[in-house]
Amino acid sequence: MNWKVLVVSLMMAIGVNALYAKGPKKVYVIQDAFVQGGDNADERMGVNKNGELRIMKSDGDDKYSRTSYLLFNLKKVEDFSSARLHMCMKVYESKDDANAEFELQVYCGDGTKWSESTITYSNKPGIDQLLATQTYKPSEKNVWVSADIDVEKLKKAIKASKNGKVTLVLYNKNFNRTSAIVLSKERAWSNGNLAKREVYLELK
Repeated sequence: MNWKVLVVSLMMAIGVNALYAKGPKKVYVIQDAFVQGGDNADERMGVNKNGELRIMKSDGDDKYSRTSYLLFNLKKVEDFSSARLHMCMKVYESKDDANAEFELQVYCGDGTKWSESTITYSNKPGIDQLLATQTYKPSEKNVWVSADIDVEKLKKAIKASKNGKVTLVLYNKNFNRTSAIVLSKERAWSNGNLAKREVYLELK
């Protein structure tokens, strides 16, 4: 074989291998908070210190109606063909049925101009397109779970955003007396160190 042909072949092989060696990209949440109705409708729950994002009975407007909001900066994300949301979640049993599963909807929010220190139930962004629906079994502690996100809808949301930021909304539409909490980026261990159990998107 001609040495020039050999060099070109090796370069092509290296390029292909490098392409396949490129792993998934993790994009971590930059803002996260939950909101709650009832007497807490104007309270900024995102500034609390418990490091929890609560989800329950999101269609309601009382003190048990809780929805969580996630803000991601996807401006520099290159093309991808799959998207998966990873969360460290605990699901509480239903008081009516210990085997009932918690149903989570992930929506695209209709606004990105919010922060943990400003968002409340009263001023929260609305929900737009449904990106995923997933059910989870009750768990005694927080465990890592995931939800596959509709890629084309996510790409449209990124394209429509002027700043590359996208809001994802963790929603419980069909309430069956179960509830869930997801650990936020503020969650810390007893020694004060951050737990690093925040929500992230895995893009491939």
